[in-house]
Amino acid sequence: MDNMINMYEPRMMIAALEQAPYPKRFFHSTFFRNTRLHTTKDVELDVRRGKRRVAVFVSPIRDAEVVERDGFETKVTAPAYVKEMTTLRPQELLTRGFGENVYNASTPAQRAAQALGQDLAMLDERIVRLEEKMCAEAILTGKVVVKGKGIDTQVDFGYEDGKNLITLSGTGLWNSADADPMRDLDTWRRNAVQRCGIAPDICVMGSDAAWSVMDNPKVKERLNIINYTMGRIAPTDLPEGISYYGDLMLPSGVVKMYSYDEWYTDPITGEDVPLMASNKVLLGSTQARAEFNYGLIQNLHSLQAVSRFPFSWPADNGSARYVQLESAPMPNLYQVDAFTVATVL
Repeated sequence: MDNMINMYEPRMMIAALEQAPYPKRFFHSTFFRNTRLHTTKDVELDVRRGKRRVAVFVSPIRDAEVVERDGFETKVTAPAYVKEMTTLRPQELLTRGFGENVYNASTPAQRAAQALGQDLAMLDERIVRLEEKMCAEAILTGKVVVKGKGIDTQVDFGYEDGKNLITLSGTGLWNSADADPMRDLDTWRRNAVQRCGIAPDICVMGSDAAWSVMDNPKVKERLNIINYTMGRIAPTDLPEGISYYGDLMLPSGVVKMYSYDEWYTDPITGEDVPLMASNKVLLGSTQARAEFNYGLIQNLHSLQAVSRFPFSWPADNGSARYVQLESAPMPNLYQVDAFTVATVL
């Protein structure tokens, strides 16, 4: 008996979670690939805005010029905290489960193990969707709003109107015949390079914004000129709700174009909300520094820095078993000047 594996032991449940497939998480996997685990409740988020300084002249017989290091802003915040649980009761293990073969029925113990895996996967998927929503908020609005039971705060990464956030109007709107999406993208790309030295290499568009690029007469004319390669539009479906539209060879460099179709259900209204609004365009760099942070799991049974902490315990009278999953997620944009978000329609 001493050698039996306890499937409810946190270490075993963490190992099971690490093997579980994730829902769509394009923003997370594209821009927030690096992960940092913290053993503190508060997390320091650094935001840097670079300056294009040059060396100065000095006489060889004079002392060297003292150079100040470029500064950065540090935001101290407690990451968002997630703690959800499910309940398993004995009577739920006595009848056939969903999809179970009626002629090869499982035992109650086997159903309990299956229920544990299903509950953990369900709770984990909810957190993954929340993390993707947080990544979308961070990169599309420059803020992450954390509002829930007993908490109401936000982290502001410092997006500036006219620089990181742009709103087109009048004949500049991309559904106007006079609009020039390629020139806009080239201008925004050059501005980002000027601000921080990082060249945007990816453009993520809402569905309507993507159609406005393909329908634009100036774009069509440039792409159709023989021996004058300005890009290629060849829509292709990719995993994670992504459609690849092609490359634009702008005068300032090449930008890959995508659209992203993913939604989440608002817990208050019950309505499906798109992560990428149909009239928005994100121009950014996959090389800009960004991280996804996880703060301390505030559970006495957690003794290590982990992105997820599952815990299970039975009711004293044996009437139920509870499965709980905790996480403390928070994305961070270090180099905010590498990103531009435009409302184009």
